[in-house]
Amino acid sequence: MRISIRLPACLAIFLLAAVAWAQDPELETVTEDEQAAPAEVEQPSEEAVLAEVEPAPEDVTPAIAEEPLEPRTYQIQVHPIFIPEQAESVYSPLIAYLNAATPHTFELQIARDFHRFWLDMRRGAQPDLVLKDAHLISMRINRNGYTPLVKANEPGTFSLLTSGMNMDAELSDFVGRPVSSMPAPSLGYLILASWFDNPMQQPVIQSNASSWLDAVEIVFSMEAEAAIVPHNLVARYVNMEIVRTSEPFPHATIAASPEVPLSVQRDIIDALTVLHEDPDHFNALHELDIEQFVPASAEDFDGLDSWLEQVFTFF
Repeated sequence: MRISIRLPACLAIFLLAAVAWAQDPELETVTEDEQAAPAEVEQPSEEAVLAEVEPAPEDVTPAIAEEPLEPRTYQIQVHPIFIPEQAESVYSPLIAYLNAATPHTFELQIARDFHRFWLDMRRGAQPDLVLKDAHLISMRINRNGYTPLVKANEPGTFSLLTSGMNMDAELSDFVGRPVSSMPAPSLGYLILASWFDNPMQQPVIQSNASSWLDAVEIVFSMEAEAAIVPHNLVARYVNMEIVRTSEPFPHATIAASPEVPLSVQRDIIDALTVLHEDPDHFNALHELDIEQFVPASAEDFDGLDSWLEQVFTFF
């Protein structure tokens, strides 16, 4: 009877132990980890990887040279102190010289008169290059960023000339009298107006001359008693009396817009400053009535645009 009781008890204990072992979490984790863990793979060294990488091909592309300037034609606008037909003959030798002495192409741009010329300036027209009097060059520098390149070696002046019969004439003698001039904003007109600062004592300025030479001819035809003219004409008319002469100004100046490359500006300066040494292009200077060009700087024109304030507000 005891044996029969012990046997079932032993079997029960054995079964309980087996169940406890199967439910042990530590044993289960270890078993699963061992099954899930991948086999370790030996990683290659950095030296081995670099050794297997094929070296990049050596760059054999030739260096790219700086691209030359694209061919283009540069416009040179001249101030309208001549009628268009005469301006063509006066300035064409200068254009021909620049085309021959530089690798660039230049064309002449002529305004028909000061009225159209000034309207174009007010509307923002910016030619590549300009040849103008000092006050307009100063305006271009300050308003449009132009760079003065060259100017005549001698400064220019304006004088009031009258007939030789009016010896010892003074400015006051021409109050209420006809005086010939080119129209504003020519520098001669502005200088003449500045000499008569009393608004009640003014000459009758006839600003219908088509050129400075025409202004003198109007005096000879007795349509005016005096004329304001530039210095080069004063020297020609020794039979006329000089009433007054202005201060000197930079003369026959050429300036370039910011759109003209610096290399082109240098070529122009180099060519024009040796023009007087070239006998084959003597007419280029002779027609302009100057001896030679010299380099110009912006300081030469400081404050000269203030002359325009007498008759215009342009800023």
